[in-house]
Amino acid sequence: MTEFQISTIINKPVDIICKALNNPDNHTYWTTDLERFEVIKGGPDMVGSVARLHYSQKGKTYIMEDKLIYCEPGKKYISEVSGDAINATVETNLKAIGDKTEMSLKWSGRGKVFFLKLLLPIFRGRMIKQAKFELGTFKKLVEERGSIFKQ
Repeated sequence: MTEFQISTIINKPVDIICKALNNPDNHTYWTTDLERFEVIKGGPDMVGSVARLHYSQKGKTYIMEDKLIYCEPGKKYISEVSGDAINATVETNLKAIGDKTEMSLKWSGRGKVFFLKLLLPIFRGRMIKQAKFELGTFKKLVEERGSIFKQ
């Protein structure tokens, strides 16, 4: 099992962060290689909601499924993300600090295929770097554009 946790302070209140996170159209603006976020079942803050995440990386496409398994609206979201090669749990926590929000992400996952079972622990540092980059991009977009990233 490979795990890591990152966090940042965003200069916007929790309600704006939640609206930005719950807008499927926003995800392609801050998630590396994500081309489309397709809601299959349910909606924001609904446990059991399912989305398909369509990625393209180095000319190869793949789809991951994201299922919301726990939700405390405005505070905590836990999703199971799975695909052909990996299973992961992503926990997002939001904490109000005045007019700002501390946003933390905890990632825990393992490879399904032998190759990834061996390499995920080795790639942990790269994964943290990418997650920090994505969270930084999300922070910048929310602070500049609010809850709707498309201009």
